Amino acid sequence: MVDKKYLSYDVRMKPIKYFMLYYILTFLIFITSDLAATLPNTITVIVFVSFSYISLYFGYWFGVKTKGNNYIIKDQVDKKKLANILILIGAAYYIVWGVNQMIDFGANSIGNVVANIMNPGESYKNKFDVFESRVLNSSVNRLTQILILLSFFGSVFVILFVVYWNKLKLKTKLFGLFAIVIYLASFLYIGTQKGIGDVIIYIMVGFSLFLASGNKLKRATRIKIYSFIFAFIFILFIYMIFTQSSRVSEFGQQTTLLYGDVSNSLMASIFGEQSAIGFYNAISYPSHGYAGLAYNMTQDFQFSYGAGLSPAFESYRLQFFGGTSNLDLTYPFRTEVATGWPAGMYWATAFPWFASDLSYFGVILFMFFIGFLFARTWIRAITHVDILSYALLGQLFILLLYLPANNQIFMQRQGLWVILTLLLAALFRELMKKKYYV
Repeated sequence: MVDKKYLSYDVRMKPIKYFMLYYILTFLIFITSDLAATLPNTITVIVFVSFSYISLYFGYWFGVKTKGNNYIIKDQVDKKKLANILILIGAAYYIVWGVNQMIDFGANSIGNVVANIMNPGESYKNKFDVFESRVLNSSVNRLTQILILLSFFGSVFVILFVVYWNKLKLKTKLFGLFAIVIYLASFLYIGTQKGIGDVIIYIMVGFSLFLASGNKLKRATRIKIYSFIFAFIFILFIYMIFTQSSRVSEFGQQTTLLYGDVSNSLMASIFGEQSAIGFYNAISYPSHGYAGLAYNMTQDFQFSYGAGLSPAFESYRLQFFGGTSNLDLTYPFRTEVATGWPAGMYWATAFPWFASDLSYFGVILFMFFIGFLFARTWIRAITHVDILSYALLGQLFILLLYLPANNQIFMQRQGLWVILTLLLAALFRELMKKKYYV
């Protein structure tokens, strides 16, 4: 007899509610900033962003309402063995990526790694020096290219590690934790928060799936976990301030992007001007993209032949087929020429990238589709214990959390290969017509 448990409407709708709160907060930070008051089309931005987020919400709601089967099936084949294999492969992937990245950017000793981690501003600057050297010398790290092709294993590792934590052997737990530490250290080494952010997002996805799947925790355990999460977020925020302050010192920054001169602020009077700039840069980190969106919306539409939807795909097209770069046709690159808002330095939200191929009206419709896909993936991941849906959910979380910043998953080649791998795996699964889902 099939043991089923109903997935409540509240659990099905919970992700989009949290995302809406996040979007409201980031947008409020922007519209109350000094920079927003100087833009000529703030009202236009407010209307467009509101419609886009509303469309995302209703797409999600429609996906929930039209999903017939909302039961968690308990008698499916145990995925523990497959999950354990993927966790071990993913952990090995993280270790290889981390060590390779540190060596690639000049690490030659543990002392050197620690010194770079303690000076994120200088490390961040050195990263661009290495990039520039690669371009001049046309050098390519072959191992990195192979790892990019295998990005799927990195994308699903942490999610499964969290979901199956209680079922893992101690040695697997220790191996996984060691892999995560090495991976995070490699991004700290180059003064970049991208990899750290991805790991945090994957932890969020795994923990959300763990709770939504009906796993019960004692009240004391729940309090400890939530306390740890809040403490971790606080420490991360402090680290962001430290990182931004270090960059201020390294690059000689005198003002903040959203709030201008903060030398007379309360933060500056207590902690000093450099720390104050770091603080205001940190709180505007997920919000300044709306200013870039405002500048982008002053330009006319010009089709970018897919370069806006996927800059990573365009980079492959340019690499193998040559010709002119279609990135120059995208809103962000044309806006940089017209207004000076740098496409590669400051964000402009993901919307102008999508609009470069879909138009801004098309973006609103696209948000409905993304919301629908998000809802169906969330429900399927829980009801079918579907590992492919776990991986897709991780990418959707990244896409949606970075929405106020940029087109994250299709900006990087890693994200592109995760999606391509998922599509191929799903197609293979359909062709094999298995009785249960992997």
